[in-house]
Amino acid sequence: MQKMAVYLSAIMSCRLVLVSIAALSLVAMATSCTSDLDCQLNGECNTAAGTCSCDKGWTGDDCGTLNLNTTAHVMYGYTPTSNTSCWGGGPPTYDESTGKYGMLVTEMAGHCGMSTWGRMSQSVLAVADSVEGPYTHEKVVVGTESHNTIYAYSEVDKTHLMYTIFEGISPPSCNPYLNCTDGTTTGGKGLHPPSHWPAMHCPNNNNKGGRGVVHWAKSLSGPWTSIGPVRVDWGPNGEPPNSGLSNPAPYIFPNGTVLLLGRGQDAHTLPNGTRIKGHNVWLFRAETWNSTYKWIPLNGLNGSLPVGANSNKGPLTEDPVLYRGRRGFHILFHSSPDLTHAWSLDGFDWKYSPQVMGPPTHASQGGGDNERPRVVLDDNGDIEYVMVSQLVPAAPGADGADASRLAAFRALS
Repeated sequence: MQKMAVYLSAIMSCRLVLVSIAALSLVAMATSCTSDLDCQLNGECNTAAGTCSCDKGWTGDDCGTLNLNTTAHVMYGYTPTSNTSCWGGGPPTYDESTGKYGMLVTEMAGHCGMSTWGRMSQSVLAVADSVEGPYTHEKVVVGTESHNTIYAYSEVDKTHLMYTIFEGISPPSCNPYLNCTDGTTTGGKGLHPPSHWPAMHCPNNNNKGGRGVVHWAKSLSGPWTSIGPVRVDWGPNGEPPNSGLSNPAPYIFPNGTVLLLGRGQDAHTLPNGTRIKGHNVWLFRAETWNSTYKWIPLNGLNGSLPVGANSNKGPLTEDPVLYRGRRGFHILFHSSPDLTHAWSLDGFDWKYSPQVMGPPTHASQGGGDNERPRVVLDDNGDIEYVMVSQLVPAAPGADGADASRLAAFRALS
């Protein structure tokens, strides 16, 4: 019996050693890197140790979690002492002609709140003495309806560019309520307009071709000229059923070539009747910002990017922002309630993490998600600020419950 006990003890010890080795192997597999791609291009891979050393603004074993100061810096929009709501914009840029920073922002017209966004969004120029602001309203550059404002610059022809959804050509009758006073809308709640408002009839909003519009100017202050909806070449097989060009997000190379992201439909129905989640994101390429954008089919659903809710898996992805950091290309998406991340060495072959992360939200206080992300980069190509649009609780006694703002969160080392 004593020999048997020793024998069994030896077997158990051996099994424990094997289990321990297996557990260590799993940990090593989970955290080991062989290149910077395994660090989501947000850090450097030490191939000898198999570990990632994260760049500013990122943390985690694979550098896949945003590392931000949790205190919001309000760049523009609603505060308890302001009378304006906005829904994103930027990134900001330094204007040498004025010595100030300028930022193109989506603002709700008539001092109303975010529930009016489908009819009363306008693109405005806001200015500040520092990149983080706060910014003040300078002028309207594109009137209603103009939404999802995002700025880019074409170095090759020294042209300021603004990509939006909708073209800014709505008649005044499309704005049913222009006498708000405090940045909120009487009867408005979140993203939903007051129930007594008339049905939508504005030409921009019912015209799919009006989504994804390019405007240009030689000065930030304008005048701004629209070239109309983005011209798309979908190739010989035509446009896929769940495609689209909402939420356009450009990256412009020094030679003028453009990569552009666009969001598809919220959902679509397959021939067999199955309803598939949408928010698919599509990639386009153009020789210049004012030429035809050619669809680049990728390995996601129907040729979209392999991210988010493809085939009903993963979180929804919308509101992309495309930027180039020190190690490669990146996309931040709104994936409720916060953000997700994709990365690529060349802008065509993309990897994606479904981890939802980012700044604190205000959902528990009656606010909403962090949406419409933008980034400010430092001279090294690392994140300096992450900017997000937020629905926030209105001040006591406010007319409505649809206050919104653009907030920045500083990256931590």
